[in-house]
Amino acid sequence: MAIQDSRHLIAVGFGLVLALTVALGSIGLSRMQAIYERMDVVVNEHNVKIALVTGMQNAARERSIILHHLAITADPFDREAGLQRFGQMASDFMVARDALRELTLSEAEAALLEETRRLVMRGTRIQEEVLELVLAGREEPARERLIHAAIPAQNDVLAVLHELLAYQSQSAAAAVGEAEEAYRYARAFMQVVGLAVLVLGVLIGYYVMRRTADVEAELAREKERAEVTLHAIGDGVITADTWGRIEYLNPMAQALTGWSATFARGRALEEVFRIEDERGRPLGSPLGSHLESMPDGPVVGLTEHAWLRARDGRRLPIEQGTAPLRDPRGRPIGALLVFRDVSKTEELARQLTWAATHDALTGLANRRQFDARLRELLAQARQEGEQHAVLYFDLDRFKLINDSCGHAAGDELLRALTKRLQESLRADDMLARLGGDEFGLLLEHCPLARAKEIAETCRQVIADYRFVWRDKVLEVGVSIGVVPLLPDSESPAAIMSAADAACYLAKDLGRNRVYVTSDENDVALVRRRGEMRWVERIGHALRGDGFCLYYQAIAPIAERAGQRCHYEVLLRMRDGDGSLIPPLAFLPAAERYNLMPAVDRWVIRATLAHLRAHRDPGLHLAINLSGQSLTDDRLLTFIYDEIEAAGVAPEQLCFEITETAAIANFERALELIRGLRARGCRFALDDFGSGMSSFGYLRELEVDYLKIDGSFVRDMLTDPVDHAIVEGIIRIGRIMNIGTIAEYVEDERVLLRLRELGADFAQGYGIHRPQRLDGPIDACFPVLGPALPADETALAKLNDNANG
Repeated sequence: MAIQDSRHLIAVGFGLVLALTVALGSIGLSRMQAIYERMDVVVNEHNVKIALVTGMQNAARERSIILHHLAITADPFDREAGLQRFGQMASDFMVARDALRELTLSEAEAALLEETRRLVMRGTRIQEEVLELVLAGREEPARERLIHAAIPAQNDVLAVLHELLAYQSQSAAAAVGEAEEAYRYARAFMQVVGLAVLVLGVLIGYYVMRRTADVEAELAREKERAEVTLHAIGDGVITADTWGRIEYLNPMAQALTGWSATFARGRALEEVFRIEDERGRPLGSPLGSHLESMPDGPVVGLTEHAWLRARDGRRLPIEQGTAPLRDPRGRPIGALLVFRDVSKTEELARQLTWAATHDALTGLANRRQFDARLRELLAQARQEGEQHAVLYFDLDRFKLINDSCGHAAGDELLRALTKRLQESLRADDMLARLGGDEFGLLLEHCPLARAKEIAETCRQVIADYRFVWRDKVLEVGVSIGVVPLLPDSESPAAIMSAADAACYLAKDLGRNRVYVTSDENDVALVRRRGEMRWVERIGHALRGDGFCLYYQAIAPIAERAGQRCHYEVLLRMRDGDGSLIPPLAFLPAAERYNLMPAVDRWVIRATLAHLRAHRDPGLHLAINLSGQSLTDDRLLTFIYDEIEAAGVAPEQLCFEITETAAIANFERALELIRGLRARGCRFALDDFGSGMSSFGYLRELEVDYLKIDGSFVRDMLTDPVDHAIVEGIIRIGRIMNIGTIAEYVEDERVLLRLRELGADFAQGYGIHRPQRLDGPIDACFPVLGPALPADETALAKLNDNANG
């Protein structure tokens, strides 16, 4: 049963006492009731009047005190609060005075109240004058006016109120006399009523005792629940009294401090709960010197970090928080201390920090840590004139192991090589994993000659290692680039770029070797850096509009049915000033760094976009594919998708690959040729004649055109061997019904001889100079006729006609 219900029952019991008094008192009770009612009215009225007069006195005194305080204080906030309080006291005074007027007043009371009103009006005017002086900053005149005028006026008001209060006391005394007279008549009756009340009081007392027992039992249950909760939570909890003596420790607090509750109870908190800073210096009591200064409220977040020194000497990182314990009146009766072990949290933080700066597979420093240390060493070299070295490692044949044995084998190999390399390095050297199979090594205080020796040692360690994976014995090499880190070295990015370039130069020279940058071989490094700049420009061109397309006519020169003019698509790069860069300037870098598949895809998209934009079914374009694109598993699907998306007839496209690329990647070339020809595209073998086994593969390749290598065509009139090769290719083409295209046709006599030999098409500056592919293309006419112009002017005119 709730406490509120108990209160209601007790009230009902006292009501029963009154009812019993009425029943037993009969007429006497009625008389006594009348006396009490009259006395109640008189007493209540006098009490109300006394309370109101007292309230008026207090308000008047308080206004004087506030006014005096305003006259002496300079704090604007204090003054603002005082002004509000001053106005509130005036309001309280008027409320009490109005309430007093509403009561029944004698003539004497009314006269005194009127006198009070008159005096208050006079005193109020004086107080307002003082207040104006205070607000004007004239404190001295304000105090003078306050002492000599406001306070005496206020005293006059208090004197009249005192008379009114005395009058109330006299009236109360008269009422008491009347009550004593009535009491004598009711005494006997009250004795009977008292007996009844006594009996009922006993009953109520019994109930209260029983209810108290119930409340105590409920409190015991609540205490049990609290103790179970404190035993179950994962935080340590300690309570202490106002003197800092321990009263309670929960089991977690006992486990963390090493103190049992029995031994700890009554001891000073700082003796049991010993906390230190990170360096082991004592921090004293967590409660501080005054409980009153502790913030109220529950301990929600534990934010204070410290180290707990347990009884057995262990040190634990903890988070702690405290809160005061207060009684119902708000007075402090003790404190609550909550703390938790954050060892696991600290360990997790350390692990996260380690993970942010190290490679998870090998345990080496990662790229971020390596770059940070490189910046430190560069700054040290500039400040102290020290010399260091940077080594860049790239494993040779690592991809082969990954592809043939799986990534698990590759990972295990990296871990094994890392361990062996670390065993051969100095303590201060930093070995880091920079990428998949790329590593960096920082050598502190190391001249270039010594760095080369260390690099050679590392190379030999890797070369000598035999990695056994299941039933296979595998070996790898490493290409290492060495760069000195000197006081005049450039930025960290430039240093790493030079190291990377040196590493790739080592690969270019045959792999599994060390390449050291020095004055003697800076030419090679410059070449390497130049290629890297081309790589950057190619990437920019692919992402933006740095490439553009040109076209050159491939014109029929023989009277064979079905021959038609088509065009080869040529690639150019735009320079920053708008000038054009020929492909021989940037394609070698694209091939070296495996960018040709991306370049080929760009050309395919751009060519199809042109065909889609102009919708000329008679326009046929030839697109060159690099040897690297032949190894692209998704190239065929890409071409299918792009043709379908553009809505272009496949018959309008011819794809070209070099003879050398086709032979080197024969199976992939065969798959690509068959796939594209099945869709309706045509295919040509470019630079035909340069390979050693070309004719043996022609039956299987099923191409539409053979493009005779221009190096044979150019000198065929002066070199019998070149002439024989050209003639042989043309004959083979006729026998196999494959069209032949002669490249590098720049001379009228060569053109005449090619037609005599039976070549089908000719291409070159003597036929058509390349033009920008940015609009409709006029169809060229076959280069036919019984006699071609013999002079250069006529030939130029012919070229102009071919250009449309």
